Amino acid sequence: MMRVVLISTLAIVAAAVQYANGSPAGANAYLFFAVLLVSFGIYRRGMRGLTYWLSLTGLVEAWFLFDYCFYGTAVAVLGRSKTPLAASMDEAYSRTYLVGALAFVAFACGAHAGFARSAAGRGIRRLLQVWSRRERLWRNVFFLFTIGGILGLAVLLLDSESRDRLFYEHVGLAPRPGMGRYSDLLFMLPTSAIGLWYLSGPKRRYSRVLTMAGLFLIAAIHLGFGRRLMWAGTMLLVFHLCRVRGIFTLRARYLAVALPLVLLVSLWLEGSKNLGWYAATEAVDVRALADGNRVFDMVDNSVGRFDTTAALITNRETLPYYYGETFLMAPLQLLPVSAGFERSRGVREELGELIYGAFGQGLVSQEASLVGELYANFSYLGVMAGFLIVGFGAAFLDGRCHHSRRPMVALGYGLCLFRAVHQLATASTSWFPLTFLAFLPWLCAMAVTRMPWRSAR
Repeated sequence: MMRVVLISTLAIVAAAVQYANGSPAGANAYLFFAVLLVSFGIYRRGMRGLTYWLSLTGLVEAWFLFDYCFYGTAVAVLGRSKTPLAASMDEAYSRTYLVGALAFVAFACGAHAGFARSAAGRGIRRLLQVWSRRERLWRNVFFLFTIGGILGLAVLLLDSESRDRLFYEHVGLAPRPGMGRYSDLLFMLPTSAIGLWYLSGPKRRYSRVLTMAGLFLIAAIHLGFGRRLMWAGTMLLVFHLCRVRGIFTLRARYLAVALPLVLLVSLWLEGSKNLGWYAATEAVDVRALADGNRVFDMVDNSVGRFDTTAALITNRETLPYYYGETFLMAPLQLLPVSAGFERSRGVREELGELIYGAFGQGLVSQEASLVGELYANFSYLGVMAGFLIVGFGAAFLDGRCHHSRRPMVALGYGLCLFRAVHQLATASTSWFPLTFLAFLPWLCAMAVTRMPWRSAR
């Protein structure tokens, strides 16, 4: 009941603010808020028993609430978009809310079918029983990846140029060209270490406070090289595994207390870009973090995608559709730059050229949401089909894996939580290689499990 009240309140408040300020988005803004309330009722019965905001369906809905209710309302009412639009603001924002309404209806219908399927089918259960073996092999795989991540961090810190970039040039680890493989190992370090902890079966006699503190420090490695979404996703992974282990359960009241701290950390990282860790603590005035311009810059560079989605939608009047090219090119991002693969223009580069007047691998780009990328590829049909799949997949995994205590099932579901928001808020060429790297230790452990090992006599 509390979830219904919360979502209803957010939708009604957003509609009231739009109405009081003469929203340029017009009737379609109110259509989206109405669709949000109606669509939530389509699938919410299947969510009973879930830790709501710690589920895939909950995260998708939370992103829509944020981007369309909060950020979209602020951008429309205050006129704060920095993205040039190929049409008037009224027309662009109106079409964006219409596309968002279609996306959420498709997500709700897909989720309804996904929950129904997860309750009916049994085939995956037999597969999961095969996976629930050879825990020692799993631990060894995650141990090797953890060691690799530590070695990657050591190599990067011993390299003078990479070290200077971290401590003196900007807050974040940007290795010099040719050292990308070490940054990949470093990216996998937090999740590999947390997976190793989970698969090692922590004893109940260990202090819960110390256990949580240690896991939080491991997650903060992502903050060390400026990746806020990665840090937030790793915390979701931690909270899920701790709930499965019976160590800690994330409640709404805990989330409400933690949000101001998360916002403060994110604002501080935004304000300390290009300063270096040595200068960041002295150069950024904490009192200045509440500045409205700084808040909008932080949201623009993190998860706020309403204005860039509007740009991609209106650009289709003068620019051609991609017809799946951006998704087909995403796996090629796994190839190293030294392989000679020339990355083509995509939605990120289109937005970079629109905003900054230039694009290219060595120049600037801007992230696009999944809604915008689907529309830029296949128009309304792409948005509808894409979010039907997203809704079905999220609900199916929620129904089957959210409560599972099988080690690799719980860990795999936690990794899905880790990557969910990033995949909604960034283009496929950005999220695909990072998602592949995040799941690589898990996939290797699964491959080891499937090998025809013979038991020792």
